[in-house]
Amino acid sequence: MAIPEELITILAAVGMSWARMTIALIISIVFSLCVGIPAAINKAAEKIIIPILDILQSIPILGFFPIALYVFIMIHPIIGPELAAIFLIFTSQVWNIAFGVYKGVGLIPPELREASSALGLSAWKRLTSLYIPAAFPGIASNLPPSWANGLYFLVACEIITVGEAEWSLFGIGTLSTNYILAGRVAEFVMSMAAVVAAVILMNLLVFIPVMRLSERYKFEERAAEMPRVWIERVSSWLSRVVKRVSFGLSPMIGSFELRIPSRIGKGLLIASLSAAITALLWQNIFGRILTGATLTWAQDILEGFLRLGVIDPLVMIGFSLARVSAAAAFGLLWTMPVAILIYENKVLEKILIPPFQIIASFPATLIMPLIAKAIIDSGLPLELGAFLMILLGTQWYLLFFLLDGLRGIPYDEEEVCKALGMTRIQKLRHLYLPRMLPSLIMGCLVCFGGGWNTLVIAERAFLGEFTWDLGSPGIGRMMSIAVESGDVALLIAATIWMAGFIVLLNRLLWRRLYERAVRMVGVA
Repeated sequence: MAIPEELITILAAVGMSWARMTIALIISIVFSLCVGIPAAINKAAEKIIIPILDILQSIPILGFFPIALYVFIMIHPIIGPELAAIFLIFTSQVWNIAFGVYKGVGLIPPELREASSALGLSAWKRLTSLYIPAAFPGIASNLPPSWANGLYFLVACEIITVGEAEWSLFGIGTLSTNYILAGRVAEFVMSMAAVVAAVILMNLLVFIPVMRLSERYKFEERAAEMPRVWIERVSSWLSRVVKRVSFGLSPMIGSFELRIPSRIGKGLLIASLSAAITALLWQNIFGRILTGATLTWAQDILEGFLRLGVIDPLVMIGFSLARVSAAAAFGLLWTMPVAILIYENKVLEKILIPPFQIIASFPATLIMPLIAKAIIDSGLPLELGAFLMILLGTQWYLLFFLLDGLRGIPYDEEEVCKALGMTRIQKLRHLYLPRMLPSLIMGCLVCFGGGWNTLVIAERAFLGEFTWDLGSPGIGRMMSIAVESGDVALLIAATIWMAGFIVLLNRLLWRRLYERAVRMVGVA
């Protein structure tokens, strides 16, 4: 039986998107190790790296469009758009992995650091035997949310539009958007089924095994284990199948090994690659930047700030903050009771956690064209559509952070509550809420960060020839307008306004609340 041509196209599109996502994820891991380890072991580096990461993670993906356009696409008309898409996906994946590495290396027990110094281990040996193993749990636990973040912005990364310039790359984001806008419902459903299958396989073959492996590298005396769930039976079966296939292919694979026999050969290879990359960048980028264009850019950005003014950006940020806050509040209403219910019922945990992880990894942006058209066709308020889009991109952060907080409750406190015969309400007040308060606040911080990023799609988005536009003020809407008109100066000015407000909100509100919650619980 011949495979339908449309199905082949869909599978090829999924393969292309997954390839971009995988390359971006690998780069994210390498980058995170390069910045997270120095920040954790060197106080001077920490003071520089952590504030920069805090600012960069506050910039939504549209804010990186000028870099993608003027740096990567300038390199080559064919390779450039692919590099730009990978870079944009990287900006949506990397930040939480970097903070996970920073936190993991920072938790290395002092006696292990002293032992490595006493043994006279080289810097390379410390990196491979101490720092990377310590960072591994933080990397593993952040792989699923990083993958989900990349999938969320897949459409925006595969269709890069700035002014009249547009680059559309072949991938499942572009293909599914074209299906829904053309009214090809059957093909759209088929493409969504392919994405769901790919997400499930990614969890079974990569994320769950890696997270299980990471349990060996935790330093906590009573590290909370990842619950064994029914879906791992499928994962084990698939792993055995893959091992059999790989064993049969191993002789062929072994013949293609690359061997560099000496340090001199490695040095020459690295030097030649570095020289080639430097020459390429100098020819295509730095040579143009050093021709006086920097001063012109500074003047244009200043003009962008003057055009925005002060009152209008504050009004836009206020409207956007209200939308994100409403979605976060609604998400909290259902995630808190569900998290407590899952924690109290271990059978329910084993049943619900796998589908929740898979649903959380599903790229919500692929169904956003469907939401937008349904809201407009039914005559419902456009704000409802924006609310749903923001909720889809934020609610899972709350659920998984709350679950992590509940899993950290000491066993003896649970026993005391049982001995006193506390009711569910009393338990919620005296045990659950205090113990999960730090995770609740950190979840809200991450949830709001995800909400700010979704604004650039929820308030206004390009969907082929159709444009979703709320019409009311919003900082994400302003950034989208700047991208559509090709006004890079206005885009940079709006991005700086947005990032500045998010940094202030994190520093003055969320981080202070988190530190206070940690002191209240007595963890620190």
